[in-house]
Amino acid sequence: MFEEDDVLSAVGLFSGGVFASVAARSAEALAERFVRLREAFPTPDPVSTHEVTVTFWTYSPHGPMPSWRSIAVPEWHEIAPNYTASTRAALDGLMQGFRPAHGGQLVLWHGDAGTGKTFALRALAWEWRHWCSLHYVVDPDTFFGQHADYLMNVLMQPGPEGLQVMQSRGWSPYGGDVATMELVAELQPIEESNAGPAEKGWRLLVLEDTGELLTPDAKTVIGQGLSRFLNVVDGLIGQGLRILVLVTTNEEIKKLHPAVARPGRCAANISFVPLSGEEATEWLAGRGSEASVSGPTTIASLYALADDVGADATPSLGFGD
Repeated sequence: MFEEDDVLSAVGLFSGGVFASVAARSAEALAERFVRLREAFPTPDPVSTHEVTVTFWTYSPHGPMPSWRSIAVPEWHEIAPNYTASTRAALDGLMQGFRPAHGGQLVLWHGDAGTGKTFALRALAWEWRHWCSLHYVVDPDTFFGQHADYLMNVLMQPGPEGLQVMQSRGWSPYGGDVATMELVAELQPIEESNAGPAEKGWRLLVLEDTGELLTPDAKTVIGQGLSRFLNVVDGLIGQGLRILVLVTTNEEIKKLHPAVARPGRCAANISFVPLSGEEATEWLAGRGSEASVSGPTTIASLYALADDVGADATPSLGFGD
């Protein structure tokens, strides 16, 4: 906290974000101080490091708690060969040129473990960085469980359009009003792009490995979780919010609740399957590996073969790794 030219500033760093509150006798003095603060704390350029900042949400004893972490991400063209032709074609349409029509849309990815859903998610974070920020829910069962404040807090969180400024007026011991403003700056800016202003400020809510939430008996498992989920996707809660919900699951699509995967609810419904024997052989040959496969093989197993490690040592594909 410091005072300079009759302007009082409080600046703090928390979970990778800079937070500042300023009090001054005039709006002009406030504006000038915030200009200087933005110059003193510039937003990092994620393009230079090929990283995207992700907001991770958990429910703590003190309520919903966000934290921020920069994740290394690939470009889509770098990992596209990791997917079988049908999956790659579906992901192409999502990675390149996709724009949401309205808030509350569901993106559903399903398939066996090790088929590359998490690496595709990382690539999606990079390809959508111009207009969409990622919010990763670490504990989805709690998110859709008994704590309604958790869900609403995440949904109503201000968007990441660079800077969020809130202004109010309070009583001054020096006489008259003192204007105060609070600045919230996130590390991940919305970059300038060809996207129109109406398309910016979207958030992608990520629920990874959440098949049990979407099964027909989900209501008996976590109370009203399924109905709340559907309201987020295209019900009353989701109306007017620039929210997309991406769910990944290892469950077979036929085991999911029919209301979840019905036509019109999913902006994308993509099946992740192992590479065919021919595709897998070509993939290994492209990496100079002499290993061979006799049938469909997951990309995780192919990386293990290419690195000449055993199946038990297959590296984890978790989003936080």
